[in-house]
Amino acid sequence: MVSKTINTLRREIRPLVLKCMPYFVMSYYFLEVLYSVVNTPLVGRERAIVLDVNELFGHFYTAFDVLLTTGAIFLILGTRKEASGVTLLLIGRAVHRLFFSIWTMFFYFLFNDSLDVGSLLLLMAAKMNLREQKDWFQSKYHLLLLGGRLCLCSLFIMWMDEGLETLFSIVSFGLLVFISLGFRCKLFAFLAVAALLYHDVFSNHWSMLWGWNDTLLSIQYFSLLFCKIGGFLMLTELGGGRWSLDGLRKRNGEKWEQKGNYRIIKSQTSA
Repeated sequence: MVSKTINTLRREIRPLVLKCMPYFVMSYYFLEVLYSVVNTPLVGRERAIVLDVNELFGHFYTAFDVLLTTGAIFLILGTRKEASGVTLLLIGRAVHRLFFSIWTMFFYFLFNDSLDVGSLLLLMAAKMNLREQKDWFQSKYHLLLLGGRLCLCSLFIMWMDEGLETLFSIVSFGLLVFISLGFRCKLFAFLAVAALLYHDVFSNHWSMLWGWNDTLLSIQYFSLLFCKIGGFLMLTELGGGRWSLDGLRKRNGEKWEQKGNYRIIKSQTSA
């Protein structure tokens, strides 16, 4: 009875997670746009100083970035062309990194952006799942799950690089191994959400969320946390896909089941 109730709740909650988490992911990009619009003079001036160009170009680039991101958000959340929207976001992010990256911190930015890419890939997979297109575009669907899963693992690499307490580093390494291999992916994705909340909220990193004089900037960092959580929660529902240890175990189980059915039919026929 209890098991049946849990399964019923799971069937009801699963579509809600896949429907709501894309909004969690996109909230970060929406807040980026909002911050740029509200602080347009400051943002444009800062970018012009970094690029060592005329201030007018800084404002022009800011307007371009806002329009590009706004269009991408609309395509992802308001239409069925989420692939085009994700492409626009990735183009904007690539241009931004090309202009504003500190190249001595290249790998930090690489892993940080990989985390965003992972959430976006899983968002596309979730949209396909909701439209029940995963059977029609099976290879693409499982590639999205594989790419999203591996990109999300960049978070654990950054945690280990921070040199946190030994226990948390061990947890990070375990999550990195199990999620990257796709072993018990749904379970370890849940554990990753718990570790993420501990790292960003309950540990000494809490000041990165609300330790700012700018309220809008604090909200933007909260939205970044929601973006990360959204990615891992989508992974809890979508699983590791075909190219994971979970997928391999499932295929092997199906083969053994088919062989068992074949033996039963064969024995009945011979009898």
